[in-house]
Amino acid sequence: MSKVYVTGAAGMIGSSVCKRLVQDGHKVVGVDNFWRGREENIDSLKNHPSFEFIFCDLSESTDWAAKLDFDSMIIHIADIVAGIGYVFGNEFEVFSQNCKINSNISRVINKNPPAKVIYLGTACSYPQGLQRNVLSSVLSEDQKFPADPESGYGWSKLIGEIELKLAVKKSNTKLITLDLHNVYGSPCIYSDATSQVIPSLIFRALNLRGEPLSVWGNGQQGRAFIHVDDVVEAVVLGLQYNGDVDNIMIGPDYCTTIKEVAEIIISHPKVTSNEIEYDLTKPMGDLGRFADYSLAKSELNWSPSVSLKSGVYDLIDYIYTDLNK
Repeated sequence: MSKVYVTGAAGMIGSSVCKRLVQDGHKVVGVDNFWRGREENIDSLKNHPSFEFIFCDLSESTDWAAKLDFDSMIIHIADIVAGIGYVFGNEFEVFSQNCKINSNISRVINKNPPAKVIYLGTACSYPQGLQRNVLSSVLSEDQKFPADPESGYGWSKLIGEIELKLAVKKSNTKLITLDLHNVYGSPCIYSDATSQVIPSLIFRALNLRGEPLSVWGNGQQGRAFIHVDDVVEAVVLGLQYNGDVDNIMIGPDYCTTIKEVAEIIISHPKVTSNEIEYDLTKPMGDLGRFADYSLAKSELNWSPSVSLKSGVYDLIDYIYTDLNK
């Protein structure tokens, strides 16, 4: 099996990808600086003969890639990502750091081209004018340009994709961008300013004692939520893919409102609240978006398999257990 480098290896997606790749027989080199990923997320891999970990700030160093060659592959997951409050409150930092990370990765693969690069992009890179309705704002790969992302985060990810394409242009490296919709699952950050909407709501809900669960905005904004297990499957299929398509959207073909997510959360037996309140002073972000995943289905034979309710319930159990260790 090939050696696969995974950036952001200690995060929710990265650690899950590393575990799956090791299970599948790959030699895996994980790279992270624990900005948001946690060392405990990869504890089970530390003594595995097929796993190596390199502590590295990807925005500052390329030392991790000293042994990279054309027999290697890279899954580039690392970025500065967080919930809407953090992303909009720290746009310059998020944009700047992500651009540094992506530039360093691009320099690495331009100098020592690997066989394949899987870049995890985002639906946030798509034009904000297309993300205004929970019922009809379906996104497909051919809508990415002309570019008009809403946030510095979306711009940084889009610029990263362009830079990677230029880096591999004169090589035989196969680059595939998987544009992810809103990923949730475990292990995740749920209790600080960087936590994203579903784990943040769950954390708040588990700390209530009958009070209403507070939701940012009016609750009518929506997202295409996708479980981390489905993302891992898409990444694995991307590694195996030998076709010509280089940009594939990964997400469900329907939008779920934040109100609907909150209703699922308060229906869980471990949550004592049975009421939702809406904070109209908080930002809502894009009003709605979901995926046309027909390319993922035809090219990768991928489709989402984890239902939102079962995924959210599993995450509630995970966070509840983590809080009560």
